[in-house]
Amino acid sequence: MKYRHALVRFFYVHIVKKIFFLQDPERVHDRMVRMSVYIGKNQLLRKLSAYFFCYTNPMLGQQIKGIYFSNPVGLAAGFDKDGYVYPVLESVGFGFSEIGTITHSAYEGNPTPRLYRLPRSRAIVVNYGLKNEGATRIIDRIKTYRKTIPCIVSIGKTNCSSTVDETAGITDYVRGLEVCKGVAHIDAYEINISCPNTFGGEPFTTSEKLEKLLQAIVKSRSDKPLILKMPINITWDMHRELLDVARKYKVWGVNIGNLNKDRSDPTIQEKIPEDIRGSVSGKPTWERSNELISRTYAYCGSEMVIIGTGGIFCAEDAYEKIKRGASLVQMITGMIYEGPQVVGEINYGLVQLLKADGYTSVRDAIGAYHRY
Repeated sequence: MKYRHALVRFFYVHIVKKIFFLQDPERVHDRMVRMSVYIGKNQLLRKLSAYFFCYTNPMLGQQIKGIYFSNPVGLAAGFDKDGYVYPVLESVGFGFSEIGTITHSAYEGNPTPRLYRLPRSRAIVVNYGLKNEGATRIIDRIKTYRKTIPCIVSIGKTNCSSTVDETAGITDYVRGLEVCKGVAHIDAYEINISCPNTFGGEPFTTSEKLEKLLQAIVKSRSDKPLILKMPINITWDMHRELLDVARKYKVWGVNIGNLNKDRSDPTIQEKIPEDIRGSVSGKPTWERSNELISRTYAYCGSEMVIIGTGGIFCAEDAYEKIKRGASLVQMITGMIYEGPQVVGEINYGLVQLLKADGYTSVRDAIGAYHRY
């Protein structure tokens, strides 16, 4: 398997990526989505994808809150915005998928350009602003798929001036959630409170406002576990207050976390042009995400599932987040820079790292740093 991965890596890094990086990143993304749709509809192409990309091992499997994950590596929200890519993700090697962020009403997206590469920083400036086709259309699409890997749907409030008001924003979240109810394909809902590129910013990242939002969601009787997508540009005290509210309302887990809004972060090596709007994905999220994962696990233990997102480019990166306390990890930017085979490479590498540390299961490594 590792030789197949090496072959794909060489082809991607030395040929495909060089061509892609000469083109507009959003056009490349849209092209990759269309290609994924085509592969997902063709059984032979899915099998070929699995042959070159996918790696499986029972050491990577785990049951979390009644949901079985064959491996801990998932596709983060932001790539499959409209639920087109899900049918091919198992063949690429992902252990779970996140669709969205979707909103109750469709939004065409912020003005272009919405993606800007920072190659030296191994990062991308993102300013989509929750672009999506709207909850009803996306959920109707999801219903037509054959269920393969666990599916999380990320839900936000529609990005428009009419949802800036607190009450209207809460109502919009609930309406989006209502569209998703009763869909067997969906295993959990992620409530995205931390998208920085929207009208009104991040209004529900204070404990008082988050409590109002979760009150309304609980009152609407959510039928699936809830996850909170957390911001990373807040202090630990603010983060802890959000955790306290989440625990009060029995939120299943937290995703740590979202984009880095701090353009002065020293890990951003390029100067971002003033006309490029948005926040940063990739390696500039690495340190902030890791610190919050560690402190969250130390504070909550196994009471709350942690999904570690941000700066994962290899197996060692994923393992670091797992040992800090993440049960699952997610990626997008690492795949763009390293190639689609990186998912299988990470899973293969995780098995080698687990064996080297004397573990028989990925479950044994979760939070390992806190046991010494």
